[in-house]
Amino acid sequence: MAMNEYYVNARSTCLRRYVGLRINIFRGMHDKRFYLDDDRTVIAARCDEYALTASIAYDQVFAYYYVRDCGWYRSDLSKLSDEEIPDSVQLDLLRQFASLLG
Repeated sequence: MAMNEYYVNARSTCLRRYVGLRINIFRGMHDKRFYLDDDRTVIAARCDEYALTASIAYDQVFAYYYVRDCGWYRSDLSKLSDEEIPDSVQLDLLRQFASLLG
């Protein structure tokens, strides 16, 4: 891991609280605000040139999908830290994402 990657990952603390939470990907499939990839392992919400993405996995024992990891990205696919996302965009994306959790 390069030093820049470590630095970005170390600062991205806001999204850690979502890791492990149950996610309703079926709601995300039918909501136009979200993009769900074909193999159902990544879901994303977009606002302007920014996106909040979540890697998701299926728990076979408990039979539900959960958040494995999540992060902020710019439209050029560069990973961003919390501080690099405007507050209004962060709030909008987090509200969208929260509608899938539970």
